[in-house]
Amino acid sequence: MNIIKYNTTLKASGKDYSRIVFWNRFIRNPIELILSWTPAVISLVLLICGIYSSFLLILYAVCWFYPIYIFAYQFKSNVNYHLKHRDPSEDAHCIITLADNAIIADIPEHNLTYTYEWDQFTSVYNKFGYYMLFNKGRMIVMLCQNDMPDDIKGNVTSFIKEHVDRNICKLYF
Repeated sequence: MNIIKYNTTLKASGKDYSRIVFWNRFIRNPIELILSWTPAVISLVLLICGIYSSFLLILYAVCWFYPIYIFAYQFKSNVNYHLKHRDPSEDAHCIITLADNAIIADIPEHNLTYTYEWDQFTSVYNKFGYYMLFNKGRMIVMLCQNDMPDDIKGNVTSFIKEHVDRNICKLYF
């Protein structure tokens, strides 16, 4: 039985968490990004073409400030709120075990053990120093590469490739 074991935390925190959430929300799933910026682009084109009135200028301003509000304020507020109010077990010391049958996350200080079976993953990304394993649109587990000892870092990519069901799981390495 092949086993890879290392110490880490269950979830990213700080700037890493913010970067990952931004990527997941706006880049990996660009629908919100497109929907929020399309009215701003259209209003800019209409303004350049000379189509404006007092009412339209107000409407254009709303179209420009809405995406800025989403990115600058709402997104940052949501991330900070989540980091402040998230489950303490997500920041606690965690022992990750990559085994032939599953990924096991053991959090001794909270008496928690999570088991993530390999066949439940539908996509795996290697981004921002993390392996992020998803089931459809939901991130199931994150494996921090910075916390992995140097002697196992090289083996993790091949271990993941060998154990996920390549018929249902897409790899983005």
